[in-house]
Amino acid sequence: MLAVYRLLVLLAAPLALAWFRWRIPGPAGLRAHWRERLGRLPESDRPALWIHAASVGEINAVAGLVTALLERYPDERVVISTITVTGRAEAVRRFGDRVETVFAPLDTPWVVGRWLARVRPRLAIVAETEIWPELYRGCRKREIPMVLVNARLARKAMRRYRRFRSLFAAALEAVDLAVCQSEEDAERFRELGLDDSKLAMAGNLKFDSAIPQDLGETVRRLREQWGERATWVAGSTRPGEEDIVLAAHARLRERRPDALLVLAPRHPDRSDEIRALIDRVGLKQQTIGEDVEAGTDVVLVDRIGVLVSCYAAAPAAFVGGSLVDIGGHNLLEPAAFGKAVIAGPHLHQQADSAAALREAGALIEVSDAEGLAEAVESIWSDPQRALEYGSAALRVVENGRGSVRRALRSIEPFLR
Repeated sequence: MLAVYRLLVLLAAPLALAWFRWRIPGPAGLRAHWRERLGRLPESDRPALWIHAASVGEINAVAGLVTALLERYPDERVVISTITVTGRAEAVRRFGDRVETVFAPLDTPWVVGRWLARVRPRLAIVAETEIWPELYRGCRKREIPMVLVNARLARKAMRRYRRFRSLFAAALEAVDLAVCQSEEDAERFRELGLDDSKLAMAGNLKFDSAIPQDLGETVRRLREQWGERATWVAGSTRPGEEDIVLAAHARLRERRPDALLVLAPRHPDRSDEIRALIDRVGLKQQTIGEDVEAGTDVVLVDRIGVLVSCYAAAPAAFVGGSLVDIGGHNLLEPAAFGKAVIAGPHLHQQADSAAALREAGALIEVSDAEGLAEAVESIWSDPQRALEYGSAALRVVENGRGSVRRALRSIEPFLR
């Protein structure tokens, strides 16, 4: 199976490099670092604490843990790798020059070998579900301890892992510890062959997401810019989802002529595409940061690092990636600010968070534009109901806190 995998990766590598160089969403200045994916990195004489977080969601998930590690081990050289350009941009925004940010390597033996030789990890920490057979094999060959944090295996994804069980089970032999989000995730790792002695539980790191220090001032400024209008946020939207969101907003405008949509795509580099879509449906738009004019229908968030503040500032929040079959994005971000959480039916990537919010009565699930409009309208028109939803959501977040402390406790033996 490994030989077949190597052949497929080798055949796909030129197309992957072309995508990473020219097409992958994100700032062009960061795409220019595509050679890092071939292991072409500066050499260092210092070992590194290496943390891999594939994209924006994983960076946000491990942010609290990374901050704790930087505070507890200030003399460590910390390297964060990502796959996506937007993930790297978010890592740079959050941590600046306190860490080195690089792209992860293509999963071939020679590229992985060169990349690991340049990064020189003394410990590998991998966020969530990133099982790369050659990368894991390379770490095992070099006796680099590997810890999975916020580890999860979604039920839907297990079909793929079961089909190629021998390949992924062999990769997991490199793992010294998997710190799982839930017992269900741990059971799936057992099914792939990971021993009980290598499993631990810490809960979802997203429950411990840090609140930006300047949040209060940012929220005040946003509310001033938006004015006293009925506002809602559609965050982390994906292709095919913006059409549904804009259709829902058109329905809301019929009932509330002052309704204002704050639209934040998952990848801000799609902003030109979304601007054209907004123009096509005949809505007036502005960009985040501007004082909103009376006739404006949509505020487009065209940069990263703003969504959390938008969730905090608006009375109603929809979390994207859930009306299309992506699996949903971070439901806990609006919940942490006491907001009712509105989402679509596709939540398999957020199954535990969705289940907790659903059980608490804090999740409003919709399936189309009409349902989305009705959910937002219900939050605006019934402040008491909105308060009950929001209070329940906040309790879910508060009850889940402590995961960073538990994960850190599991990692520390590998750092001594």
